[in-house]
Amino acid sequence: MHWIVLACLAGAPSGVTVPFVWTPGQIEVAVTVNGTPATFLLDTGSEYSVVSTRLAGRLGLTLETSGTRGFARGVALGVGGIAMPDQRVMVMAFDTYYARGRQIDGLLGYDVFDRYAVRIDVRGKTLTFWERAAFAAPKAAVAVPVTFAGRLPVVAASLRLSDKRRLPARLMVDTGASQSIMLRHPFATKHGLFALAKGETSAPSLADGTRRLVKLLGEQLTIGALTFDRPEVLAFAEPVGSAASTRTDGLIGNSLLSRFVLYVDYAHKRLYFEPIHH
Repeated sequence: MHWIVLACLAGAPSGVTVPFVWTPGQIEVAVTVNGTPATFLLDTGSEYSVVSTRLAGRLGLTLETSGTRGFARGVALGVGGIAMPDQRVMVMAFDTYYARGRQIDGLLGYDVFDRYAVRIDVRGKTLTFWERAAFAAPKAAVAVPVTFAGRLPVVAASLRLSDKRRLPARLMVDTGASQSIMLRHPFATKHGLFALAKGETSAPSLADGTRRLVKLLGEQLTIGALTFDRPEVLAFAEPVGSAASTRTDGLIGNSLLSRFVLYVDYAHKRLYFEPIHH
């Protein structure tokens, strides 16, 4: 999976294109960490690029602590022909993935998106990276403004549920999540959404094992000029970890994002959604 293609996209300068594996609803990318091959997820929902404690141990990385988080400095990341030397990465356990038989050893997070504009083509299973100054937005795409909660990209959305209320919501854009919409516990509690629950489910969490969620009936989600009818909506049933955060109201994941070719452009604080022609 370690190969490079220089792709010339319509209306845009050539960029470095690499393949990825789409499973299950996530983007697995072949990378190198200090020259060692590994598989990472591409994750806009990660405030840092992350290396697993298992891989950090194999590589003999020196760890430092900041608050409750562990970090390592001077790490060289490579993706295709792209070299990112001297990176400061977070180090954390990936036991949830290993327990499910997935050999995922890290995340490509904010540091990558802050340096490059990235095109995500789920149908073609390719990523294209441009240096910030070289990227030109595709003419056929719908632009959606992005703000930031710390290092997390956020879009302003409007969500209509089964009780017909239309709720404004600040949703974090999360290419590391396979779901559609997941609402955080404080937001769901504030708006009385648990009374609308139509059952329960669960989802694995990298940091906290398994999370309980309730199912809600979504009528419509609007983001800028985009409208999604009857999206799957979940709400975290317990205020644990990031589910208890009030920095954003929830997240939007790959179940919706993958309906388009997605361009992530942090330099101009924009996402671009390019329709997929069937």
